[in-house]
Amino acid sequence: MSRDDHLSLGKVAKRCNVSRTTVYRWIVNGHLKAYSLPSGHFRVTPEDLEGFRKTFGIPDVDLISTKREQLKDKLHVLIADDHPDMVLLLRKVVERYLPEAVIHEAVNGVDTCIVVGTIKPQLMLLDIMMPGMDGFAVLQELLRRPELANSKVVVVSAYEPFDRVEELSRLNPQVVNCVRKPVSVEALGRTLVDLARGVKVG
Repeated sequence: MSRDDHLSLGKVAKRCNVSRTTVYRWIVNGHLKAYSLPSGHFRVTPEDLEGFRKTFGIPDVDLISTKREQLKDKLHVLIADDHPDMVLLLRKVVERYLPEAVIHEAVNGVDTCIVVGTIKPQLMLLDIMMPGMDGFAVLQELLRRPELANSKVVVVSAYEPFDRVEELSRLNPQVVNCVRKPVSVEALGRTLVDLARGVKVG
């Protein structure tokens, strides 16, 4: 394979459905292997991109997009948390209070950004402390995407100081609620039901 097949930041961003800034962060933080040209531009080999996707459990973007198209008239809820027990609890809350919703999961910040871009969930349950790219960085990524302007984010976190988490809701209109862990199932369920009433599907 020649260097002509190697990928620029823009091509990696397109394949992963994220911004160039996010790809740059992955590289400088050591998550995605890349090399620098004499001009200073980064290049990524297809093999390194595939290894990166496998390491972070990043699904095939085309398959996700196909699934989203097939279920476009459904309410899509993304659960983004790196703790399996918490993901299971949040899934049960969504299944109980929003039984018609299609549930998606992401277990790290990198995966979250990619799934958000392809699924375009109407509701998102977001942890702040995740490996790869924390929830604060994920929210910065969301702010750059006009197609996600109507997504509603519920931050579910044990982050301290919690008032920094609550400040997110004042600075970011997409953050509609901040829930401290451990979670009250009933309170979170009522919040999801209320939010779902104002969501446009399709």
